[in-house]
Amino acid sequence: MRRKRFSREQILQADLRDILDVAKELNLPLERKRNTYKVSGYGGLYITPEKNAFNCFSANLGNANNYGGGPIQLVMFIQGCTFIEAVSYLLGIRGLDTYKREPVKKETVEFSLPERAESFRHIYAYLIKTRKIDRWVVDKFIEKKMLYENKYHSCVFVGYDYEGVPRQCVIRGTMTSKAFKGEVQGSDKRFSVHLPGESEILHVYEAPIDMMSYLTLYPDAIEDHHVALCCLADTALKEYLKHFDIQKIFLHLDNDKWGREQTKKLRDCYGSKYDVWDEAPFNGYKDFNEQLVGKNP
Repeated sequence: MRRKRFSREQILQADLRDILDVAKELNLPLERKRNTYKVSGYGGLYITPEKNAFNCFSANLGNANNYGGGPIQLVMFIQGCTFIEAVSYLLGIRGLDTYKREPVKKETVEFSLPERAESFRHIYAYLIKTRKIDRWVVDKFIEKKMLYENKYHSCVFVGYDYEGVPRQCVIRGTMTSKAFKGEVQGSDKRFSVHLPGESEILHVYEAPIDMMSYLTLYPDAIEDHHVALCCLADTALKEYLKHFDIQKIFLHLDNDKWGREQTKKLRDCYGSKYDVWDEAPFNGYKDFNEQLVGKNP
């Protein structure tokens, strides 16, 4: 029997799956460690949702003691299967003789927004004074109910579905000595923080603060569409494109290894249907907030 082959687009689709969702499908025991998740029972295996990647420091594969990658490599590592079998799993394909995707029991977690503080005082101070974001941008996010302060004085960013119902929420601490970042349980990444516009241009970021920083640097872009992935997977981007007539996409991912690699994947995946541009922060800056703060020390 001939071996199953996949197109480059199918492989990209598999590799753009949200790695944390994949880990849950594989029933991996996840323990939260600040911005990563440790997988118990696999030595030093850590999953980093923001990078859509994992790393195992005690893999002991051949002569290597450090192994990692994206969703495809995670399935290969955990299931002990081939590349073709892993892609088949991630695409949900049935009927392969060598590997079959088992039914997954998903645990349902009720989504609810964190308790609000009585004011916005701390997040105004943090975003404007520390992050150097223009006040009009902060006002816009608050006006659109995309941002508020919780009882711990953190920034709460809210993503809505396309009927106006809150479905996703990420939290960013305002204590500079303790840079807490997290996502509310039950969040649906399809509806991450986004700001619709009037043009046919969509700007894509890793995080909401990147979006706010870009709008401070380039205020005319407020006429365009904006979406923060709140990770590196394309879940929110794919959903957004279903609801708006977009012709051109600007990718504003970080200037690090993970951001550069994901930018290439997204250009390859969406370049056949859209005019896709890589507009990374200037050289020497990891993200657009670093670029903004560097411009306004």
